[in-house]
Amino acid sequence: MHILVLPSWYITKHNLISGIFFKEQAEALVKYNNKVGIIAIQEISINETIKLQQNNFTYKKFIENDILTYILYYPAIPKFHKIGKKVKKSLFAKLFKQYIQEKGIPDIIHLHSYINGEMAIWIKENYNIPYVVTEHLSGFARGTVTPHNMDKAKKVFKLSECNIAVSNQLTQLLEDKMNNEFVYIPNFVNIDFFKMKVDIENNSFKFINIAFLNKNKNQAMLIKAFYKAFKNKPIISLTIAGDGPEYNNLKQLIEELNLEEQVFLYGRASREEVKNLLHDSNAFVLSSQYETFGVVIIEALACGLPVIATKCGGPESIITNGVGLLSDINEDSLSENLMWMVEKRSTYDSSYIRNYAKNNFSEEAVISKLNDVYKKVLK
Repeated sequence: MHILVLPSWYITKHNLISGIFFKEQAEALVKYNNKVGIIAIQEISINETIKLQQNNFTYKKFIENDILTYILYYPAIPKFHKIGKKVKKSLFAKLFKQYIQEKGIPDIIHLHSYINGEMAIWIKENYNIPYVVTEHLSGFARGTVTPHNMDKAKKVFKLSECNIAVSNQLTQLLEDKMNNEFVYIPNFVNIDFFKMKVDIENNSFKFINIAFLNKNKNQAMLIKAFYKAFKNKPIISLTIAGDGPEYNNLKQLIEELNLEEQVFLYGRASREEVKNLLHDSNAFVLSSQYETFGVVIIEALACGLPVIATKCGGPESIITNGVGLLSDINEDSLSENLMWMVEKRSTYDSSYIRNYAKNNFSEEAVISKLNDVYKKVLK
């Protein structure tokens, strides 16, 4: 089967994490006997354009892991949105025509998020190639999608052969808002990369949080909850890995609460560092106000770590008895769960947790579901 992946955002040299899931899913599809290509065309701000030194409309083309990939970033011009839209469509049409000359006509298009939906619709109208769409965007729940974009999303989902959402909660939300059917297929974790940690018996306990540092990720609440639970208990610590606009505020909060010896801001972490941080911890904690899924949760589970996560949309589809705890989004609830995790650490079985991740969120489990969708669409 020949699948062309159309991400709505993608990796840049200044952000190696953004869109990494789309790349990894494409690589997993190849492993399971699919022919896969990627066309990533993305509007970026003037500041990002300067950072990327992107001063023309030339594209980058390469083959990696048997995937022919085209990447084109172009600058957003706020006052000329309509012109930008035409330029985007024209650039994409040229790339797609070149792609089919090199790789052939795909059987199916897999669009990630409605944002670049006009590209999938253009292909469907001009080449009669069906598309499916996976929605990841948290903006639908947070109310940040404009009325114009809501209309655009409705059209994209209406013309799609199958609409996918990455959590049960997002599935229900989108069905209600879009008056269309959605199916739940989660994100996956690379089980081979995120191997199970080796348990080391000692009295200390290390919590780890890995996330962008912004208001939504809610690390300030996590720090306050940790303070309530473990003030003056130096054998218990919390490491927060990531960077973002809240870094200085969080640093100041840690100092105000005199937690410098217990709470640590690690900064941005590479994929390898993320794995090492998980292996050096006893439990993972996510404190977000909203998540469509939470890939780092299943990465932690794959390492055998129990997880505490707020009931913020995505985790409710992941966390079950035996692998972690769900917390209300407030300091008291989170603080109680942090204390419970330390006291009941022996009730969690790392092998059971990893097997749960493997059975539900491995490449094999998720790609099997995607292949079933593709086959059904192409019948």
